[in-house]
Amino acid sequence: MASKAEAETIKSEPVVQCWDINQESMSIAPASHAKQIYDARQPLLPYRTKKNQSNVAFPLSSDHLITLLQYNALRALAVNRTFISGMLTTPLDCGDEEIIHVVPYPTNPNSLPSALLPTVLQQTVMHCDWIDVFPSPEARDCLIRAYGTFDEDDLWADCIGGLYEGFPDDEMERRGLIAWSPPWDVSGWEMSEGFVKKWGWLFKDLSGPLEATNRWRVERGESRNVKTFILNSEKFMLNK
Repeated sequence: MASKAEAETIKSEPVVQCWDINQESMSIAPASHAKQIYDARQPLLPYRTKKNQSNVAFPLSSDHLITLLQYNALRALAVNRTFISGMLTTPLDCGDEEIIHVVPYPTNPNSLPSALLPTVLQQTVMHCDWIDVFPSPEARDCLIRAYGTFDEDDLWADCIGGLYEGFPDDEMERRGLIAWSPPWDVSGWEMSEGFVKKWGWLFKDLSGPLEATNRWRVERGESRNVKTFILNSEKFMLNK
């Protein structure tokens, strides 16, 4: 049995809310225990495997500085994923298994933002489920057509600015998507210069994402001609 002094120490120790991966729910843990399971020096959302499950404690410690734009892009895509979950035959999961499927057209189309309604290609061509969360129908079709010609893990990592790999100070300048407004509206998205330079060859014919990117750049007083970066990316691909 714990002594009175020990009991008082335990009682007075601050507690924090933690996410219990096994129970998939919030739990209360002493602050000292949270520090043991959470290392702020590691990426916030590292890749998980069945053999190596990572633990994330909330609230995050003050010394773990999150690049807000990176997290916001992931949050926005997660919102879109939640919207389309009702018409999916596979469950929502953050595991490592890749899901290949076709997407049925919803019985109630009004339940979804129009931009997230599945295209004919999504309904008829087997594709990876991560493609479905992009808010541009033309972008989804482009990704389905180009599947197998690019490294999908590399593209996904760049979409969220390397959120799974740590937080270099210049990460968003080099790559990433930026979500400025409702995530299901493509006009609220912007492609960073680094993202366009690297992936412009894939998205060069998508008027919606390019126009949205130009508009956000103009609002900041930056160059409108984002296609310049695409030309540079094409030269890079030719020289590889």
